[in-house]
Amino acid sequence: MIFSIGSQFSKEFSFEESSITMRLGEKVNSYFENKKYGNRIEKIYISVICVSKGFEQFFKVRPMKIYRAEHSLEYELKLDFGTFKSSTEEQRTRLLVGEILRTTKKVLIEKTINGFEKEEFIRDLEAYFKQHGYLEETII
Repeated sequence: MIFSIGSQFSKEFSFEESSITMRLGEKVNSYFENKKYGNRIEKIYISVICVSKGFEQFFKVRPMKIYRAEHSLEYELKLDFGTFKSSTEEQRTRLLVGEILRTTKKVLIEKTINGFEKEEFIRDLEAYFKQHGYLEETII
């Protein structure tokens, strides 16, 4: 499975601050690269949006999309700009991980995807975050 995290940050963030999503995505992807959860979904793309109030109207969270030809799904999540901007890097990672897990559970539970073991995927994602110290408790 391919797991990718992209981002859309407003100009108030430096490249280093906004690349937190890319770094986390690379780590998570290396964990999932040899895992398989059925034949329906082989790639998951998450886009993280964190923009200041002046840009919010241009960055609405779109609903999850499933691409049959690519065997992939894509969804977006939004982080609170003020909270994220004022946090340390460790706090930002925890905020990001918490929101990824919360949103992943929400969008996957709401949708029936035949041929994709979504419960197993969610368990593995949560276990990875806990194992690496990003998450201390279960996110509903």
